[in-house]
Amino acid sequence: MNGRLGLLFLVCALSWGGVQAVADVSDPVTVSVAREGEQLLFVAEFRVPVGVRTAWAVLTDFEHMPQFLPGLKESHVLSQAGKLLTVKQRGESTVGLLPVEYESLRVVDLKPYRSIRSRTLKSSLGSVEGLTRLTPEGRSLTLVQYSASAIPDSSLAALVPSSYLKDGLKAQFQAMREEMLRRARPQLGRMSAPRSGG
Repeated sequence: MNGRLGLLFLVCALSWGGVQAVADVSDPVTVSVAREGEQLLFVAEFRVPVGVRTAWAVLTDFEHMPQFLPGLKESHVLSQAGKLLTVKQRGESTVGLLPVEYESLRVVDLKPYRSIRSRTLKSSLGSVEGLTRLTPEGRSLTLVQYSASAIPDSSLAALVPSSYLKDGLKAQFQAMREEMLRRARPQLGRMSAPRSGG
């Protein structure tokens, strides 16, 4: 979710041409991918039985994301001015036996506890703009909705089989959701997220 998920979407979706549902009806996560010319469009959502602040804390915990997002090696907030962050990340995915490394620098605009907008400043994969929205549905249920547009590096198009898209996206979303559930358990310690800026 946020830009990190947008980058994974970019790697995984380059060889896909239509709209495709990834998760089955029993899965709490749903994803669709569409192509419009050179642009890729992504929509995803899931519900999680935690309060909106817990969901927010995970989605904005850039410093600790390597601890719960598979493939992410480094993640750092380089600067924060109020609700605007500059975030640098580095990671690696595997397509079959082929490792795909990526780096990104992006600006993240926080609107606590409603939305997270992300825009790529520099990336080894391509340009991604994403928006994550959080909607509370009662005290202990949150709807997380993600949409993004990407202009990929076309040289990667032949690298990714469609089966990897399903597995990769599901792993990322499930990891986010599981971390939210873990932090909602009161007996476990909580990690700090970036300040909301007021």
